[in-house]
Amino acid sequence: MKKLFLLMMLCASNYVFAQKGSLYANFPEQFESPDTSAKSRYKSAKVDLKSGNWTFDDALLGALENKDRFNGKQSVRLQQNKDRSVYLQMNFDLPNGASKVEVAYGTFQKDRTCTWRLEASTDKGKTWTQVGADISDPEPTLKVATFTPDIKGKVRFRINKLGLGSSKEDPSIKNGRLNIDDLAVYQN
Repeated sequence: MKKLFLLMMLCASNYVFAQKGSLYANFPEQFESPDTSAKSRYKSAKVDLKSGNWTFDDALLGALENKDRFNGKQSVRLQQNKDRSVYLQMNFDLPNGASKVEVAYGTFQKDRTCTWRLEASTDKGKTWTQVGADISDPEPTLKVATFTPDIKGKVRFRINKLGLGSSKEDPSIKNGRLNIDDLAVYQN
């Protein structure tokens, strides 16, 4: 009887953790570990974080006081003035889809705004689909963007900062550096 009760409790606790709308384990990804010395250059690299392995493409871990925007001690900073998109990408799937994604974001220092989007892949990163609308309102403070994708099955996400070109070549281009922090994904 005692074994049956323990088995029932274990099944019930697993059910609670997999309930629709609950936050995935190891999320929100706060980008607090490793520290900035592990990814201090924009060169593309894979980085092991609390939630799993991520690709930082023209991105680094930044912690410059009054320049980088972050909760805690650091955040991700995506490069500016690129002609191609740069991104922060999950290299792992979440098993139970996604009902909601929240992302804290802001501009680095006093940079111009930029445009970014959330993208999802349901085929292990072979193809990516935009989730929601483009975000073009970063400010030098953190804001939170909320997306409600209603994705079933395995999924992974990336932040795609659009490559709009260089303001050095065309002063009308708005393509500043972008900070990303506290990325939360909720199960579907």
